[in-house]
Amino acid sequence: MTKEEIAELVAALPKGLDADEFIVKLVNWAVDIERDAIIKILEAYKNLDAFTAKQVTQATIEVIQARGEK
Repeated sequence: MTKEEIAELVAALPKGLDADEFIVKLVNWAVDIERDAIIKILEAYKNLDAFTAKQVTQATIEVIQARGEK
């Protein structure tokens, strides 16, 4: 996730959560966002006959790594 995405999540959390509730909600939202991002990446490749599994895997790795660098 990017720093901006994390800041948006923190800002969107309900007020008054205790520390444990805050962490659990933040982590669950972050996991959902990353899962959706990975699905979008893979959906872009699913109908391309020219790609091998190795190429799709490598392309997916590169996109995920690039997300982590933002």
